[in-house]
Amino acid sequence: MIEELAFSALRISAPLVLAALGGLLTFQAGILNIALDGFMIIAAFAAVAFAYATGSLTIGILAAVICSMLLAALLVTFNLRFRAHIFIAGIAVTFIAYGLTALLLEGIFGQDGMFTSNEIPTFPSIDIPVVKDIPFIGPIVSGHTLLVYVAYLAIPVVYWVLYRTRWGLRVRVVGEAEAAAAAAGVNVDRIKIETMLASGFFCGLAGAYLSLGYVSLFAKQMTNDRGLIAIAAIIFAKGNPFATAVVALLFGLASALSIRLPEVTGVAPQLLQLIPYVVTVIALIIVGISSARTRNKHGSWNFDIT
Repeated sequence: MIEELAFSALRISAPLVLAALGGLLTFQAGILNIALDGFMIIAAFAAVAFAYATGSLTIGILAAVICSMLLAALLVTFNLRFRAHIFIAGIAVTFIAYGLTALLLEGIFGQDGMFTSNEIPTFPSIDIPVVKDIPFIGPIVSGHTLLVYVAYLAIPVVYWVLYRTRWGLRVRVVGEAEAAAAAAGVNVDRIKIETMLASGFFCGLAGAYLSLGYVSLFAKQMTNDRGLIAIAAIIFAKGNPFATAVVALLFGLASALSIRLPEVTGVAPQLLQLIPYVVTVIALIIVGISSARTRNKHGSWNFDIT
């Protein structure tokens, strides 16, 4: 039971981790990207459509990443070129993504809410040599699909890029002190564009996993607010890649519990499906209380400059 739960948590958390890593990059650059759901839904549709048409998982993933990055480019264009508020622009882009995928679902496949087919290729499970034979650990870690391993291997890569490279330093400086970064010669707009495109890349992988790795179908609401949960994880972890991934994993564990517990407890599944959202709300409450205490502490400082 514990092994199955942990296995499910890793699998369910993978798209959350990928989306959170994408949102984290823009967060570090001073942009709260609320369009993560929009990026993922357009990627999920593109992955299914192109994989179904070509029979190739590789082409499906590439299409997902490209479409997600194009949407990211549209969002950053709204924000930087036309000076639209990032929050309003993010909402607009998300609506565009959901509306466009619903339109294409009807226009191309003649389906209203969902499309699935036996001709959609699926990711094979990967058994890791040696690891798969280790008691307890093997059944949890081995046997996942490729994008699950990509999600978790990306965590240290993103951390290294942010905290061990010059580009990462510029991203963090832009996020913390944009005016100072510009005065130091950093191209602020370029950094924001690059992080937004990187966000689109990771959300493209997340969307591809949702429709090809997690299940083999496309449904209009299949992101299930994962983008908002990813944002909650980023805020709770204050933009640290490892901490963000841990929080995303906890949300994945909550989702796995909501699936497994009805089999054990007999409680109505609809009630237990609230668990991930309750965890999200609790996390945000903790962040709010912590931030309020910090502000009160700083507000109590008295500065005498005379």
